[in-house]
Order: sequence, then structure tokens, then C-alpha cells
Amino acid sequence: MNGADELLAKLQAAKDYLINDVPEVIGTEAVKHFKANFVNEGFDENKWAPRRTKVKLNKKILTGQGSGDHLSDSIDYKVEGNTITIYTDKLYAQIHNEGGEITVTPKMKKFFWAKSMEAKANGDPEAQEQYKWMALSKVIKIPKREFMGPSDQLNQQITDKITRDLNRITN
Repeated sequence: MNGADELLAKLQAAKDYLINDVPEVIGTEAVKHFKANFVNEGFDENKWAPRRTKVKLNKKILTGQGSGDHLSDSIDYKVEGNTITIYTDKLYAQIHNEGGEITVTPKMKKFFWAKSMEAKANGDPEAQEQYKWMALSKVIKIPKREFMGPSDQLNQQITDKITRDLNRITN
């Protein structure tokens, strides 16, 4: 193979990578980045507001009860043509990501009273008071704890990964 043929083969390999692999690279890097925000308890350099409650103090913020129940586990991506969508199917994700208010419904009040009584029976006065406060509230304010969104850090990670891959392919 002469120099021109070798160059054409490398260019074709780079083209194939850009067309076939880059969307997967972007999706994978984005999911890794957004899941890492849960470990770091913040979005890029912006730390999340601490919990106000004493309930589950030994757990990281926005983590669930069991395996597969974490909000972070629900983050995924899909590629459709030239579009890469990073998403979560959890209904409560948006309010945590953007912050907001939740109106306490009668069903929620009943649940909070039951949890308050359970905490009392378990000898946990801090949890009991927290659930009692929630049961008596009309609105619960959820602080913004962004975990997904535009990110300069993510863009740099993706750029670095693609650059490394293209260098490997063309050298």
C-alpha cells in the first residue's frame, strides 16, 4: 500500500468513526457525566443544597432505597438519526433538576402521618418530627439540584475523547 492509499484508508476510517461511533460516544460520555453528578452531589462545580431533614442522613442526596431505584440509574440515551437524546423516565426528575413546589395532597398527608407514627414506634424523634411537619404542610419546596443540562465540562470531555479516538485512528 502506498502513502496515498494509506492516507485514504485512514480518512475513510475517521469518516466511519464520525458517522457510526461518535453518537454512541456522546451518549455514553453524557450518561457517565450526569451519573457522576449524583456521586459528587452537584452539577459540575455547583454543589447541591444540603438536606434540611435528618431523615436518611447517612445516604447521598437523591439516592433511592434499593438497587435500581436511584434516579441516577434511570439516566440513559438514545440515538435517532443525527439526534442524541439524554433522558430519564422518572416522573419526579424534573422537579429535582429544576426545583419547585409540590402541593401536599390528602393522600400524601395520610402517607406522611403513617411515616410519622412509624418513626415514633421506631424511636426516631427526628424522623417523626420531619414527617409530622410534611403532613401539616400545604406545600413542600424542592430545592434545585441540577444533575442534567448543558455543561461545558461535558462538552470538553466529549471533545477530548473524540480527539483521542481520531488521533488513534489516523496515526
